[in-house]
Amino acid sequence: MSIKHAAFPVRCIGSIVLLGAGVLGAGCFQDSTPQHSLFLPLDYKSSFQPVRPCRMNAGHDNTYQMVLANAVAAAPYNNGESPLPADSVVIAELHADATCNSLKGFYLMAKDKAGYDTAHGDWHWQQLDDNERVTQDGRLNKCISCHAQTTCTDYLCSAP
Repeated sequence: MSIKHAAFPVRCIGSIVLLGAGVLGAGCFQDSTPQHSLFLPLDYKSSFQPVRPCRMNAGHDNTYQMVLANAVAAAPYNNGESPLPADSVVIAELHADATCNSLKGFYLMAKDKAGYDTAHGDWHWQQLDDNERVTQDGRLNKCISCHAQTTCTDYLCSAP
């Protein structure tokens, strides 16, 4: 069971939690692991659509990757429309094998509201581990610098 207290998550295993006066019951500990992405629904496998099949990507740590997009982004991505609309989310599942069956983590791009980062297409970037927990978040220069290349359109660097 997970309980959020202020900005910090708390995990409790087999104990009753008493939150009176800010006191936590025995058996609980504060989880310092970064949390799940707000942009990636827990059911993303059923709600996101594949927009690019499994293939090697040297630019993403020499991993195999499958690219998926949410309902807002899928059709514009597949049709080559640019820029993608706000609320678009595109993820690259990173895998160790050519069948894309051994998940290693994710790179995620989320098109934020106009003004979030106008100089970089208003994209919000995240890197996630294989448990879908955020390890890097925000205006990530390592992502922006590669995705700003002239071969990319609206920071998307590969066609479906």
